[in-house]
Amino acid sequence: MFRSRIFLWFLACTVLGACESSGADPKVDSPKHVRILTIGNSFTRNATRYLGEITEAAGHKLTHKMLSIGGSPLELHAAKALAFEQDRSDRSAKYSSGESLQEALQSEPWDFVTIQQVSIKSHDIETYRPYAEQLADIIHRYAPQARLLVHQTWAYRNDDPRFHRSSTPEGEPATQQAMYEGLSEAYRTIVAELSARRIPVGDAFWIADNDPNYGYRAPAEFDATQFKFPDRPESLHSLHVGYRWLKRDGKQQLRMDGHHANLAGEYLGACVWFEGLFAESVVGNRFVPDKLDPKYAAFLQTVAHQAAQQGGDVVRGIPNEPTTAWDDPSPQRYQFRVRASEIDSRTGEYPKIGFVSGSREKPADMEFASVDTRVAPQGKLAIWLMGHNSGLFERLNEYGIHAIGVSYARGWFGKLAQPRPADAYARGRIRLEAATGLDFSDELDLLPPDGAAERARQMVLWLSKENPQGNWEQFLADDGSRLRWDKIIVTGASHGSTTAARFAQHQRVDRVVMLCGPRDQDQDWQSLPSATPANRFFGFTHVLDGGWTGDHYCRSWEMLGLHAFGPIVNVDSTPPPYENSRRLITAADVGGDARRAHGSVTPGGSSPKDANGELRFDPVWRYLYNHPVDAVGEASEEDPDCQRIHVSYD
Repeated sequence: MFRSRIFLWFLACTVLGACESSGADPKVDSPKHVRILTIGNSFTRNATRYLGEITEAAGHKLTHKMLSIGGSPLELHAAKALAFEQDRSDRSAKYSSGESLQEALQSEPWDFVTIQQVSIKSHDIETYRPYAEQLADIIHRYAPQARLLVHQTWAYRNDDPRFHRSSTPEGEPATQQAMYEGLSEAYRTIVAELSARRIPVGDAFWIADNDPNYGYRAPAEFDATQFKFPDRPESLHSLHVGYRWLKRDGKQQLRMDGHHANLAGEYLGACVWFEGLFAESVVGNRFVPDKLDPKYAAFLQTVAHQAAQQGGDVVRGIPNEPTTAWDDPSPQRYQFRVRASEIDSRTGEYPKIGFVSGSREKPADMEFASVDTRVAPQGKLAIWLMGHNSGLFERLNEYGIHAIGVSYARGWFGKLAQPRPADAYARGRIRLEAATGLDFSDELDLLPPDGAAERARQMVLWLSKENPQGNWEQFLADDGSRLRWDKIIVTGASHGSTTAARFAQHQRVDRVVMLCGPRDQDQDWQSLPSATPANRFFGFTHVLDGGWTGDHYCRSWEMLGLHAFGPIVNVDSTPPPYENSRRLITAADVGGDARRAHGSVTPGGSSPKDANGELRFDPVWRYLYNHPVDAVGEASEEDPDCQRIHVSYD
């Protein structure tokens, strides 16, 4: 299987003039572990067939899961993913592995997720839309830490029947060059639209095919009837399968496959993938398949290296994780107040639900942020969904957590879904639209700039410029086009905590902290599939809160699956870490006042104090926002006395 690395390096250096260090010594000082999830078809299999061996020869580690369907376009993969969004029991949403895309995205902390278009449509950008964007949205929601890559596939061999028809249909490429130019433009366009990066395998094929010494040259005249089984036409330096014998109806027939990669093409593709994923030259890598000529292999390595260096949109390894460290000559606690309409001129007003900007004299869209550069940073951002709570922000900053509070649509409660919701998910759809600004509900008509998510992104962009000392930029990804949700805590109180929980089902986040919530006792959205794993949800409520006396909290917590991580724990009698539970309660004295009980679990005037005048729940809040998510309690049974059905819908 293996050739001499020294011999390959010598060939690349002396024959091809590519004397670069490959880092191909298996005893490298800093071995890398790259995790990739690929979504594609047989071209994905072709291009990654030897990726594992090349990686191992370089002394690195690869974890690779493939979701592949032969001949599948982006449209098919998007349809499967959207089917799972609608019904997780839908068998059509699963791949042959038994997993949906969403489940595969959650199965590993992927560094990269790749998509590609089916080759026959690769020249036509319209066939990428809207499916590539739909897939990108789901990938970013379920694996926000992963970098999205687009695998640029290759043009067919120049003697493929596609290029030798009596007439070419409109919009179809008539030559190999036309196909390459078309797919190149399409891939570069979709990469830009998705703020992704490209794996330029198609470029590498084109470079190799047009090399004066190693490019494939089809015979000027060819007659398939001249060949008898098992003889085949000469295909020196072909990167494609070419002619092969297939048995049909009991007879051997000479057939052409100018689409798929042969051994050389598969090796070239894997070399390009290695360069992109590991940001390391493949030149001199000591792995070469047995049947591949070493001199030709050295040429393919240099071509892969050349292609991987061309273009500002190609992938060059795992992006460096932004530093969490401060760069502040005058460490201090910074606090900000700014109107959403000042940050983003696209914001709108929705007076029917009380969601307005107000006036200069009486602003109604004020947003808040704070960070303390005197405290060791955690590299996490908390987004608060409710009215500003200065006491909570102070504590978050003391923990080393950045904090922002955005102005978002929350005045709809009591106005929409009245006199009762249309169905068991209606209020959940309203919450999701309020959080995202996307069209989930017929009762609300927000635009994206007015969703909490986009307002949070705009605020972080603003803060990264206004307060560089606070290192807010670490929470942005893909040149600021999206937030790094894997670094973000979504939290709220009451109505806000309920929206936070619904949003976290839609978008994976670092954790969810629900104070006096979630409620929606007449809704069933709490049992929907969740992008955020259940062990990352934390709740804290008072037993005199109406959410307990009405069985709201017990059902919501169980529907979210929190009973799998510990019993309900009373913080009045159990010290931290509260049996590692996700369900915390208190029976602290609030004078029998249910309203005060509701607000007592958030820092403020309603929260009880100890003998020293300090807020009693400080250890609880520290636990909720800092406890390791992988430290969980023992599972408990569901409460048979908890009323699960409050409203029946016909």
